[in-house]
Amino acid sequence: MVAGPEAWWPGDLVIDVRGRLFVRASADDERFGRPWGFVRVDTLDLSGRTVVPGGAVQESEPTRPLTLLVRNGRPVPPYHG
Repeated sequence: MVAGPEAWWPGDLVIDVRGRLFVRASADDERFGRPWGFVRVDTLDLSGRTVVPGGAVQESEPTRPLTLLVRNGRPVPPYHG
């Protein structure tokens, strides 16, 4: 998980300001500079675990701000602040 103002967990599905979808990759991919992957069809595998794609793009690729859509394979209620 990323510390600071953004807190992303592996498998988090987000939409960026340009309307593109990304999924947070594993901590290993993050260490190699590829913390974001591309969306797959499923958010959970057959055993109910979160699907975490391989990292494909750098931290800067998703254009901020990002909106969290799915965490732990489940939709996140919209924030009304």
